[in-house]
Amino acid sequence: GIALPPVLKIGSEYLKNKVARDVITGKKIMCLAVTEPYAGSDVASLQTTAVRDGDFYIVNGAKKFITGGMKADYFTTAVRTGGEGMGGISLLLLEKGMPGISVRRMKTQGWWISNTAYVTFEDVRVPVKNLIGEENKGFYSIMSNFNHERFVLAAMANRYARVCLEESIKYGRVRKTFGKRLVDHQVLRHKVAEMSREVESTHALLEQIAYQMKCGVNDRKLAGIIALCKVQATKTMEFCAREASQIFGGNSYVRGGQGEKVERLYREVRVNAIGGGSEEVLLDLAMRQARL
Repeated sequence: GIALPPVLKIGSEYLKNKVARDVITGKKIMCLAVTEPYAGSDVASLQTTAVRDGDFYIVNGAKKFITGGMKADYFTTAVRTGGEGMGGISLLLLEKGMPGISVRRMKTQGWWISNTAYVTFEDVRVPVKNLIGEENKGFYSIMSNFNHERFVLAAMANRYARVCLEESIKYGRVRKTFGKRLVDHQVLRHKVAEMSREVESTHALLEQIAYQMKCGVNDRKLAGIIALCKVQATKTMEFCAREASQIFGGNSYVRGGQGEKVERLYREVRVNAIGGGSEEVLLDLAMRQARL
């Protein structure tokens, strides 16, 4: 997941012992609460506050589009403990049973199972020992965690694209029009070829980045290429979902039946292209990393 890594990486032994085992074994659910109504990819502008009051922080604010928020037992939450900008951001572990936390379901286009939530914090008292890492130094941890999240999203999007390709080939081998199989029509063979070209090249880029991550390349050096990879993967998914829909025709427009996978994946294109950083934000990030 994307909510536990910050605890494992920079959290205290107390926090690791508190949440890690239950989350890893599936007994508890954990979500990442960063995005706000007025601050998405621009994390440095987040407005949720955590004011120190003795041995507690008093948390007020709201989080939006929180995946898994409806069923979460723990919230890895980005808060403002200091001044403006990235230097005033910290990470806190909030718990489901804390008074003042309320969640409501957000109906989404895709990812129905994600339990996407709008989360509100009203004078939530959070023990200081629930601070993840150091106070006012949470921004870099969030950015580092984004690398992991974006890589996972890229791998997932490309797998979705491959499903569209596989389904198209299977359908094209049995469906006949004008006396021959769909895959025997040149125009549709070209669609399969273009889908294959995109999927395989994106997979190769994912393998390259995975090797660099395994070798311990610094997160900051990987941020740009991971951003480009995620854009490549989601554009590939969108392209393959469209081409698969064209191959399936009306069967890709109804829920259920031969085209059910393609229909579902088409609904999930946008969340993949926007979640974890929109394509536009990530392209700009890559160029800033390049220091042209």
